[in-house]
Amino acid sequence: MSETITAAIGWSSNPHALTAGQEAAAQAAAHLPGQGQRLAILLGSSWFDQSQLLQGVRATLGDIPVIGESTAGEIVPQGLLSHSCVVMLLASTAPAWSIGIGEAVDRAPREAGQQAAYGAMREFRGSPRTGFLLFGDGLVTSYTDVVRGIQEVLGTSFLVVGGMAGDDLRFAQTYQYCNDRVVSRTVVGALIGGPCRIGVGIEHGFAPISKPRHITAAHGNVLVELDHRPAASVYEEYFGPEQVSRLRGHGMMRERIAYPLGIQCEAPDQWLLRGVMSFQDGGSLVCNGEILEGSWLQLMIGSRQMAIEAAQRAAQQAIQSINHLSDVLVLDCIARRILLGPAQSSVEIAAIRQVVGPSVPLAGPSWDPPMPFKKSPPSARRSERPSLSRAVTRMASRRHSRSPPCMGRPRCKRAPSWSSPWAHKC
Repeated sequence: MSETITAAIGWSSNPHALTAGQEAAAQAAAHLPGQGQRLAILLGSSWFDQSQLLQGVRATLGDIPVIGESTAGEIVPQGLLSHSCVVMLLASTAPAWSIGIGEAVDRAPREAGQQAAYGAMREFRGSPRTGFLLFGDGLVTSYTDVVRGIQEVLGTSFLVVGGMAGDDLRFAQTYQYCNDRVVSRTVVGALIGGPCRIGVGIEHGFAPISKPRHITAAHGNVLVELDHRPAASVYEEYFGPEQVSRLRGHGMMRERIAYPLGIQCEAPDQWLLRGVMSFQDGGSLVCNGEILEGSWLQLMIGSRQMAIEAAQRAAQQAIQSINHLSDVLVLDCIARRILLGPAQSSVEIAAIRQVVGPSVPLAGPSWDPPMPFKKSPPSARRSERPSLSRAVTRMASRRHSRSPPCMGRPRCKRAPSWSSPWAHKC
């Protein structure tokens, strides 16, 4: 019997969490009859009672592995929803995945990545291993170490792709799902392989508008100086001191989203994006990703048209190595939702549909912070912190074929490439 991967999705906007979970799961299950190994990916608004939501899904689908996260918006084939939940249900005729969890990611991110990867690897029965799908707490910024921890277990060039949980822009608490547990400050993930192959495409659709500035002082995710001046000067030059004072007061969210920072990569037309989380006394900027001292940085700008074009390019990249699409998982930063607006967000999904086809199951989360994505070795300078503040990722799986898995190294501007003592089961 040939090995195949099939998928279906369901969603619900019922305001009652238990019912919403039941409806979304039942809709997905109705379109995916038959037996085989199954995996459910749950994406739910943070406004729900999280325990009730997961209980509804589990009561409907039974004892199958469940992973997922809370969101800042839910993507379905018709566009972007809010205050809803989505269930993507995958089925395989052969072993294709296993799940793991790593805890205390805020205190020990590297160890959390190791725990999640080791737990999934210990339970994995398929061959070969293709990639690791990661969901994590969106209020944690140290995902460089999480990815390093995962790759210390699975291999330094192993594909890691995923999105961070959101809480509808409240920035208070996000949630992750692992089997029957609702948790925070964790990373959960699925090790994928067997007949399942992954194609990945990622774009951000931003362009530089300022002159290059030299990063003369930085530590971790804090940008201290540019050209030996306070880092906030890059915004003062463009917006003026008065507007930057408003930025310091946690205002102007749209401006921060529309004007991220871009760290120049090896190629002159490639940048890694960093969103500014807060302005510190003295002019330092706290960013959502690691900052490499000695690199060059520019202020970036985005537009609705560039965002939609980037979404199409990402979809094209994702499917170029896939013979038969079984599903498309769209990982979309909330920054793009704010930049595009409600109407254009639907246009973005329609643009992806033009590439992947009208009938392929498609779903995904919109989340608050950026997504880590890594595939190249951590020793590579351009991949030291592969997070994007404006990223769109398309992940697709395919039915078994003779073609090799999609393991080509992504270009830097598309978010360059994304034994442990612990044995932790969900």
